[in-house]
Amino acid sequence: MRRILPILALLIFISGCRVNQNTNNSNTESNTKSSSISTQDSSKMTNLFISGCRVNQNTNNSNTESNTKSSSISTQDSSKMTNLDSHLTVAKQALSAGDYVKAIEEATASIKDNPNNADAYSVRGFATALNGDTTKGLADTKKAYDLEPNNVANYYNMAMVYKLQGQLNESKQWFEKVLEKDPSNTWSVYGIATIYADQGDDTKALDWLEKAINIDPSVKAVAAEQDHFERFHNNTRFKTLVGL
Repeated sequence: MRRILPILALLIFISGCRVNQNTNNSNTESNTKSSSISTQDSSKMTNLFISGCRVNQNTNNSNTESNTKSSSISTQDSSKMTNLDSHLTVAKQALSAGDYVKAIEEATASIKDNPNNADAYSVRGFATALNGDTTKGLADTKKAYDLEPNNVANYYNMAMVYKLQGQLNESKQWFEKVLEKDPSNTWSVYGIATIYADQGDDTKALDWLEKAINIDPSVKAVAAEQDHFERFHNNTRFKTLVGL
């Protein structure tokens, strides 16, 4: 059974970070290799991203409107915005808890309130893929990209959905897109390491694993337990890197 990254990695990007040229976020990620993973393993990787990453501390929150021309809004409009945010928040919480059906339902409700809600499409896509339908999941993450092409959170989700499909080259390309905006994103670096390991390129796998460990030493424990690197357990360089 393939183990997935700790939940820390999923929660960071699901929140919907906005790309900024000064991006620097190395807090999270999650990783899977095959198109079939157990619910238990999937849920282990979901908590990381939903916690809410900010790619830049000066990032503006597009969900909250500040308009100097109107200092008051109607109770009805205010309530609608609150409900919209509530659905998306609950969707992220459900995804974090491994309740993919609930995440899909709540993200769908958010989309019903706001058909242009890119974050909701991204969350629903990831949850749908983790729930077993990677084709629909990919369609949603692509829709999220069409609506908001600069959402680095969705880049990560795209990488993960492709990874779940077993389309490793496509997955790597999206991890690389994350790194173009956020070079220190630990789990995208680690994601690339696992792809090279799965493809049999041991040298590149260990090179990228070393990069990930240099960013965040907690990667050592993850790599030591995951099936991606199981065959490396007798490799001297691997044992040195992870402390086996």
